[in-house]
Amino acid sequence: MEPKEQSFPQLDFKKEVQRAKWFKEDLEKGGWNPRFKVPGRFDSWSKTFPEEEVAVKVLFLFQDMPMPAEKFAEMIHPSNMEIRTRWDDAFQDIEILETGPDGSLVVSTRVALSCPLTDREMVLFVSTSREIDWYGKKSFAMFVKNASHPSKPVGGHGLVRATNGGNFSIVTPDEKEPESKCQVFGLTNNNYNGCLPNARMEWFVGRKAPKVFHKLQNNAIDGYFKYFKNDKVFDSANHNQSI
Repeated sequence: MEPKEQSFPQLDFKKEVQRAKWFKEDLEKGGWNPRFKVPGRFDSWSKTFPEEEVAVKVLFLFQDMPMPAEKFAEMIHPSNMEIRTRWDDAFQDIEILETGPDGSLVVSTRVALSCPLTDREMVLFVSTSREIDWYGKKSFAMFVKNASHPSKPVGGHGLVRATNGGNFSIVTPDEKEPESKCQVFGLTNNNYNGCLPNARMEWFVGRKAPKVFHKLQNNAIDGYFKYFKNDKVFDSANHNQSI
């Protein structure tokens, strides 16, 4: 499937925050199917929205992350993408294709999937991470959109191109230990394309996607202690922008 977006799709940050809040409130209403869970550490849920192009949505929650919210926002900020390639092996072969004037990026990545799926290639727009108000709490948000780039034609590298439906990550300080811990609430939704049956797509994606993000969670914890704790990496210039 050919992506429709330009390299740098238009992003209304405030609208994206409202969309993230809609998903949180919809989860609280019920109707989401529980998926992979590690008690006290990781949780996930899935739901199908038949009217949307990317129908299967997976929400996830990183709990008890041993770092301040600001530090996690720094870790996932596009300005630290090169360092991220050292600690993140959930999303492999991350390549920066283009940098926007605000520091946002267009990147390509390979998503490592387990049998019977083969790995998928993605081309993504990654926003800067900014400070937001999240139900009265100072938090940080980053958004991901589907993108295209002339250097990465669909199918040109022998991998099926997945289509992203618009991801987000909201990083919030821990209620009990806000200075040293945080949690991350996020959405992932992709069409993995290729020869996949639609009938059981939510069951299939609901089994695969949460484990990719739990791996990312574990990678982030390891990466924090190796590269970011005790200010081993200077704060980025843009990660604390607010709206």
